Amino acid sequence: MRNTSLTLTLLLIMVIVCGKATAYTKFHFQRSETEKTIDSIAFAKGAPVKRLSAMASGMQWVGKAVDEPNFYVWCTSPIMSSDRKVHLFCSRWPKKLGMNGWMTHSEIAHYIGDQPEGPFRFVNTAISANPGSPWNNSVLNPAIFKFEETFVLLYVTFDHRDDSPYRGGQTLPCGKMYTCMATSNSINGPWVKKGEDGMIVFPSKDPKHYSFQSWSLDNPTMLQYNGTFYIYFKSGREQFKSRYCYATSNQLEGPYKLGDEPCTDNINYIEDATVFIWKKKICLLTDDNMGSHTGVPGRGILWQSESPVQFRVADASIGFLKILDYYKNLDLTRTRNLYGNELKFERPGILMIDGKPAYFYGPSGVNLEGADHTCSYVMKINDYLSDN
Repeated sequence: MRNTSLTLTLLLIMVIVCGKATAYTKFHFQRSETEKTIDSIAFAKGAPVKRLSAMASGMQWVGKAVDEPNFYVWCTSPIMSSDRKVHLFCSRWPKKLGMNGWMTHSEIAHYIGDQPEGPFRFVNTAISANPGSPWNNSVLNPAIFKFEETFVLLYVTFDHRDDSPYRGGQTLPCGKMYTCMATSNSINGPWVKKGEDGMIVFPSKDPKHYSFQSWSLDNPTMLQYNGTFYIYFKSGREQFKSRYCYATSNQLEGPYKLGDEPCTDNINYIEDATVFIWKKKICLLTDDNMGSHTGVPGRGILWQSESPVQFRVADASIGFLKILDYYKNLDLTRTRNLYGNELKFERPGILMIDGKPAYFYGPSGVNLEGADHTCSYVMKINDYLSDN
């Protein structure tokens, strides 16, 4: 009788352990119900961002969003028009140039699909590349928005002007990058550059300000909150000491005033932010390329705040995982590394539907089918009603 009880106890333990192992394999969940949103990898590594957001755990792999055999496709920013069609704005450049083409020949391409999951077809070139030009040369980092009846397209270009007033400080081989704005009354364009030939956010002339002689003001995203327009961008004296910063204006087209301080307290390099409002909180979704915050290089950070100018690590959660966490049946023997060797997403974009984050888009430096060009991928966010 005692042996029977012992056997039943061992079987019960095995069932419980196996059940937990299955949950771990799927979402890296911890053990107890109260701790189910604690990521075990981040916990084991002592990472400061341990909580797995409902958005990250609710993502479901769909497949390719944009695949252009003659181009490298990067940077995917989605928006849904009033007819419920989905528009993607991507950066792309000729495949023959390889990954380095982003620095010289990138253009912003517009795609449309009848459904969020595609298929997507090319519409037009929203903003063309001008290789060799000192300004508005290679254009990238598109971020698309609509405020009332005006469409806004943020983008980045390189400053190669001999008479640029923003020289000095760290300059990467590709040159300094600055945030620009173009607007249109139609999602199909034409796009009219605003500010100073597109440039809409300017570094400070004050040597004490974080943006003075900044290496760049790039990777922009945008929000309207309580009547004020906020443009977020990455900035700092040195690239790997950058933080996300902001500039504000009461008018869509500016002028924009720089904030006195950065708005994130990241401990290492982050980039590629997209911003949205969800559950009455302002959400900033960024890459965690070094893994210093989430414990794994290539994951994402979901920064959440009740203030548009203050995002703290203590309030952040894991915003998205890596490709293999979602694409369970990926044949690794077919993949081809084109940029880096990590199966991770870059430049995340979130499609909001009826005020909720519903789809995730992002390119990867690894072609999952072994082709010789990069693609953009899409996932559905199933669990966006859950608490974070």
